[in-house]
Amino acid sequence: MRLLFAHDHRFYRGPAGELYSVGSFPAAVWERYLRHFDAITMLARDAGELLPTARLASSDHPRVEVRFAPDLGTARQLIWRSRSAWEQIERAVADADAVAARLPSEIGLAAVQAARKLGKPYAVEVVGCPWDGYSHHGSAAARLYAPLAYWRMKRAVGDAPLALYVTSNWLQARYPSSGYSVNASNVEIEPLDRQGRIDRDARLAALAAGRPPRLGTVASLTMKTKGVQTALAALAMLRRDGLELSYSVLGPGDQAPWRALAEREGIADLVSFDGTREAGEGVRRWLDGIDIHLQPSFQEGLPRATIEAMSRGVACIGSTCGGIPELLAPERTHRPGDVGGLAACIRRLAESPALIAATSRADLDKAQDYEQDVLRERRDEVYARLRAWAERQSR
Repeated sequence: MRLLFAHDHRFYRGPAGELYSVGSFPAAVWERYLRHFDAITMLARDAGELLPTARLASSDHPRVEVRFAPDLGTARQLIWRSRSAWEQIERAVADADAVAARLPSEIGLAAVQAARKLGKPYAVEVVGCPWDGYSHHGSAAARLYAPLAYWRMKRAVGDAPLALYVTSNWLQARYPSSGYSVNASNVEIEPLDRQGRIDRDARLAALAAGRPPRLGTVASLTMKTKGVQTALAALAMLRRDGLELSYSVLGPGDQAPWRALAEREGIADLVSFDGTREAGEGVRRWLDGIDIHLQPSFQEGLPRATIEAMSRGVACIGSTCGGIPELLAPERTHRPGDVGGLAACIRRLAESPALIAATSRADLDKAQDYEQDVLRERRDEVYARLRAWAERQSR
């Protein structure tokens, strides 16, 4: 049985044909689907020129192949997709026994439409809100497309016979499904081991002894929806009020405009942009070097970066967008774009090592809800049903 997984994620081809992803799809992720299917075809986008492989996650797997689909951008969607692009996606659906579409994504929506047309078993993974994404994209065309993207997503999820949500409530309320649904974050975290707890306790002891807390964010610099600009403005506000805190950002993308923004805010000496780290252990080691993680996003489903930070005992702050309030107490959230609100949240923690310690314990406890064994059972419910449906179809 072959599963087609459809999503807009970009992959990089190495010189020998090896496959790389920027963090989201390391090879280990495929195992959650290969527990139920014999092989996977990934329908995704071509990232073009290969980035340095040391900064990418290997996605190579002997039972996984990737087909690159056409880039289906907003403008093309408004005038409908070209016949050749549609035929390419439809062929990929026809060659599979079942389809899993991660939404929001243009390739995922096209695959859902093709699956319905061809009578193929399919499931959707609901990981974010296109309305929030396009509304804060920055371009006029994206803002105009936001209502249509919302309607298309709502229709696709509403009609889906199987749906897997990354939130417990928020996405379900905005994009309800009439079919069978479960919730399970797509994050992959490891329980904090003995050495990790020793390192965390050492950080908390250093804070109690007077070391200023170190702030950080894991976010792509290719978009503004992660709210790094809000964090920089909040740090500038705190500096003007006499509180200076260092801030690091981990993630891919062009650092130059962000460095320029930090310079304009007068905090360039407080900010570092650390590029990327190897998925898994590399990111965990980076998180072990910060005390407070900021997620001042304008768009989210359920942020993996926050859950990963919580799993390392890092105290977390976030906006109220998406499913973030399912993770954090109200006093550690702020409205998206609210610079003063974020600054107040940071100050409250930064001035109280005891509060950081209590928050660290609370976040670590909450993260246990997202450990692999707990989530695996929920995902298995959806993909076991999809496999059984595909087997019935093949008889």
